[in-house]
Amino acid sequence: MRPPTSFSRWSSLSSRIAILISALLVISAVTTATYSVLIAHSTAANSSQIAMSNAHESTGTLIQAAYAEQQRFRESALVARKAQLRDVAGPLTTALDQFRALATNGTISVDQAQTAAKAMLRSVRYGEKNADYFFTYDRTGKAIAHPDKALDGRNLIDLQDVNGKYIIRAFIDVAEQEGTGYVDYFWTRLGEKVASPKISYVFHYAPWDWTIGTGVYVDDINVAAAAQLEKTKAALSESFSHINFSANGLLFALDRDGQVVIAPTNRDLTAITTAAWGRDLATTLIAKTPPQSGALTEFETSASFRGAGEQWNVTESSIGELGWTLVSMVPQAEIAEPGNISAQRQGLLSLCVNLLGLCVGLIVSRRLVRPVASMTAAAVALEGQSFEPEMLDRAASRKDEVGVLARAFQRMGSELLQRERHLVEQVKRLTVIIDHHKAEEDAEAITGTEHFHQLAEQAKAMRARFAADKDS
Repeated sequence: MRPPTSFSRWSSLSSRIAILISALLVISAVTTATYSVLIAHSTAANSSQIAMSNAHESTGTLIQAAYAEQQRFRESALVARKAQLRDVAGPLTTALDQFRALATNGTISVDQAQTAAKAMLRSVRYGEKNADYFFTYDRTGKAIAHPDKALDGRNLIDLQDVNGKYIIRAFIDVAEQEGTGYVDYFWTRLGEKVASPKISYVFHYAPWDWTIGTGVYVDDINVAAAAQLEKTKAALSESFSHINFSANGLLFALDRDGQVVIAPTNRDLTAITTAAWGRDLATTLIAKTPPQSGALTEFETSASFRGAGEQWNVTESSIGELGWTLVSMVPQAEIAEPGNISAQRQGLLSLCVNLLGLCVGLIVSRRLVRPVASMTAAAVALEGQSFEPEMLDRAASRKDEVGVLARAFQRMGSELLQRERHLVEQVKRLTVIIDHHKAEEDAEAITGTEHFHQLAEQAKAMRARFAADKDS
């Protein structure tokens, strides 16, 4: 008889089911948490990118509008200044015609008329402190009427400004080709060493083939425009401080030299120009500026705005007219934070679900395994000839497949017991019959031997002698 079957702690069916349930729950939890983290990171990154793109679009539009306003201011001032030059020069044509008429009617000679006209042109003054004047050149570029005695009478056809522009040639070309027009150039004021921007109005006096003009400095317009730009920068800095696309995000603008031109009023970005890492960052930002105005460039870089160096997501766009680079930056840790929080919440939720699932699984597995265990014990008992049908009464009372199996096993076991008992009785009866028949066969075998016949003959002879002796 085999010893009763036993199971180790981890080889039992209930343990295996519990392990399987735990493994499935853990795999499900890990998969769900990983997916949730990836989705959270992706959503946060997309949201951050959309926010930065919107910030670039709105801010770029704001800067473009401010720049356009500044340009309108400058153009308006220039238009007014040009109109002033044209209006001042207008009466000169009438005065020159009068001098020419005197020569035509013979009152004076042409040379006398031209000499008087030149004197008049040298003497005309206007503007603040009568500092503005007229100049006159002939076709060859000779200054035939210039208030500056150092230039009067000289051929200045090859005169260039600080940028290499041939000034007198430009005067003559505009006057002869267009009749009237404007020329921009740089000229040095009296008593100064640095050239300033200047604009001149020139016209061609055809009867004498003279190019006559007058000019004024326009650096005051540029100064006023620059002052307006500074006000615009201050207003934009204030606006930047109210643009919230991220808790710790930065939005600022750099010029071509990497200098901060606009920064939020509530953030200190001086490190970009004062710290070594800031200068390196500015170099990187300028190098990666998209060439096309309005286009976006996205990349990652390291910065130490919050003390220690960390990775930041950067989005850049260029404002071509101003030569500025608009930069928005968000720390990657902030983008990853929603995913980390989601992972923690998902982990706690998964832990609770795992514990609950494990408890439910153990309860269910026990309910399923107990009948199986009873059938296992019954099978072992049947093998050890100690089976009792009552062992399966509880399992057989179930209404599911396990109950059907238990009832079938119970009937089978009962039938086997009955058959075994009947067989034992038959074997006992057969044993008695076999033993009796075997005794007869043994007796017949003994009486059939020669030795037995000899003994019978001897016994017969002895009985005969005994009878003879008795008769005598």
